[in-house]
Amino acid sequence: MIEDLIVTRNLSIKSDLITLKDVVENERFYSIPLYQRLYVWGEDQVTTLLEDLERAIKTPDNYYFLGGTMIISNQSKYDLIDGQQRFTTLWLLSYELKNELEAFAYAHINQVYVKRLSFAIRDFANQYFTNPDNYSQLSKEEKLQLEGITQAQKTIQTFLNADERGNINEFKQKLTKFLFERVAFIETEMPAGIDENRLFEVLNNRGVQLQHHEIIKSKLIQYIPDDEKRKYGQIWEACSIMDNYIEKNIKDVCGFKWGDITQKETEEDVEIGLPSDIMNRIAKSTSDYEDKHLSEILGWDKYDLKEDNEEYDYDSGKVRSIISFPMFLQHALRIFIFKNKYEGFTTDKVAEVNEKKLIETFENHFYPYYLSETKVKAFIELLLKLRINFDKHVIKWIEKEANQEIHLIKRLYQNKKVLQRKEPLSNEGFALLQSMLYHSQQITTLYWLTPFLYKTLQEDNSENLYKYLLKLDNLMFCSELSEDLSLRSWNLIENELNIFKANIDALRKPSGTAFWSYWFYKTDFILWYLRAIEKGEDWKNYRMTKKNSVEHIFPQNRREYDENTLWDENETLSEDEKKKRLDDFGNLVLLAVGMNSEYSNKSFAEKRTSFFEKKRLDSLKSALIFENQKWNWDLCEQHRNEMIVIFEDYFKKTMENQMNE
Repeated sequence: MIEDLIVTRNLSIKSDLITLKDVVENERFYSIPLYQRLYVWGEDQVTTLLEDLERAIKTPDNYYFLGGTMIISNQSKYDLIDGQQRFTTLWLLSYELKNELEAFAYAHINQVYVKRLSFAIRDFANQYFTNPDNYSQLSKEEKLQLEGITQAQKTIQTFLNADERGNINEFKQKLTKFLFERVAFIETEMPAGIDENRLFEVLNNRGVQLQHHEIIKSKLIQYIPDDEKRKYGQIWEACSIMDNYIEKNIKDVCGFKWGDITQKETEEDVEIGLPSDIMNRIAKSTSDYEDKHLSEILGWDKYDLKEDNEEYDYDSGKVRSIISFPMFLQHALRIFIFKNKYEGFTTDKVAEVNEKKLIETFENHFYPYYLSETKVKAFIELLLKLRINFDKHVIKWIEKEANQEIHLIKRLYQNKKVLQRKEPLSNEGFALLQSMLYHSQQITTLYWLTPFLYKTLQEDNSENLYKYLLKLDNLMFCSELSEDLSLRSWNLIENELNIFKANIDALRKPSGTAFWSYWFYKTDFILWYLRAIEKGEDWKNYRMTKKNSVEHIFPQNRREYDENTLWDENETLSEDEKKKRLDDFGNLVLLAVGMNSEYSNKSFAEKRTSFFEKKRLDSLKSALIFENQKWNWDLCEQHRNEMIVIFEDYFKKTMENQMNE
């Protein structure tokens, strides 16, 4: 065993807190062993890290802890046994930001740049990390193996250059300094002689630590009388399992049969919700606990072969939540504080949503003011109400086929034999709007959920909630409101949402790849909302997918044979004027990273052909552009102006419709 070897040989283990600056000053170089996967982080993980860092630079005097890495000395380098995904992502960030971080990406030794990170045997990866511009020289198979890294690089580029950050250069400078000096991790150096393969296997099969929300639960439950601890503990546990629906969680956690939490049987399918007295039913289940037979408590009765006429067939399909339980807890906490403001509360004390600071958030915003039996019970009861509403009115990832998920709201139906979550018969605007908000906002915060979930406490009708969300989206992201999203969402919780002054000036600016991706997602939603009926089935069935790469319809590097241009040869335009035309909103679409690579510098005609060859409609804005047989500046300008008009038309329709309710 690894542990035995360390003890019997009296081997030492060294651990240090280090920053990227320390790595550079100590002249450390790292190698990723062959037995490790090359890079497996997806867009969500990369984006989550970037969004965490963006929040962290607001308090630049603090360190941002990135976890631990484990190394073993191997001649002039250190084999990176654990932490390579984070380390590789930091290298990619350093390559993009340059300046001080360039010393982390490449060491300057004897007038030669030496890469800080290398790969055992994988020469193609080393070739790429020596200079990413070498990518074009790699084979198709090598490019496929590097796909995770190149997509991560594209995600980083899009994030760093996003227009919504205002002064992009200033943001990059702050992030560069913070990364170099304040991002820290625990580096543990294992002794030489350890079997690296065995150590790697142990690390990847280690147990799961107690989660932070479980620590909070144990703290709160202390304030509940002993005879009710089990009841409130079960409610918390049922709410915490986010990748099932709440009715399944309650049944499993409380040991119910379906008949205990369903309503009157009917022959036909009827949409139902959980009974209004579900709290009392849970309380009864816990009071009856002591009277149950041991076999029931252990769950052995599930294997009784007798026919159980009270049971239903249950089907929900495979689902996945759009947020984690710690995120859900923090949205619930914000709503609880709004409903129960303590004396002296001011808006500068609004709790943010930050999963990594879950315990700190409760220590600062709940423990000092609400640690009493009454308030703890009220919070957990609110948690259950919000979780029921969340499952009824908020999208989930629904698995359609292997490796294919879409956003849907599946409602609960019951008949005499079956209890099931059923998909809607057609594409719903309510779900599509939420999908747009999910894809276009920080997936680690989704601040629109705070006012929306609060609204579900007063309104249970899906159509009315859809109208509310249309309005909320307009005010949060298309108005002149300028507070940060945490405070903005807080201020909109009880706002009547009637006063709205649109701000879409961004669409008139030639921002190119720095355009906020929200504007493209919003454009597609508005096109669906206003034109899907007239455009036919493909448009009516349109769904949002993850896209983060802004692509020029007329390419930045024109092919000689391309007859479609944004300027005529006889036009006298400066390079700056040409760039403004290239970077105009009318000449841009938002694509997935893979599609961006496929489009590259293809001509308009080639892109148009590729678009119509695809089986799936991935962009309604693209569909409008490619209705044109050719492409020029007049058509580009016309398209941009048309998009501005549809925004204005949409605002008028959605705001007036709701004000006249």
